[in-house]
Amino acid sequence: MVKTIESREEYEKILSSNKKVVIQWSAIWCSHCKAIAPKLAQFDHDYEDITFIKVDIDDLLDVSEEAGLRAMPTIHFFHNGEKFDELVGADDTKLLEHINNLAAAPIA
Repeated sequence: MVKTIESREEYEKILSSNKKVVIQWSAIWCSHCKAIAPKLAQFDHDYEDITFIKVDIDDLLDVSEEAGLRAMPTIHFFHNGEKFDELVGADDTKLLEHINNLAAAPIA
């Protein structure tokens, strides 16, 4: 299950403690965010070595502003605490490509 992040501290802890992280930046008003959520939940189940989290941009405004989001949905891919890749939009095929690229990245 994709974990919803409730605080900056929780967000920073996950990024610093996990080697591979996928962040879905989301909002309750974003229909495309809702549409892609089931795919992310399935990938969370399928890729056990990747941590999947969701951040509501309205609940954690300061964190989302720092992320430099331009559109919704935006998905960030982190590897060893550093931003590895980004996907803007709800394209299932591109999402899978990005996740496979992250999964294939060597763990430092």
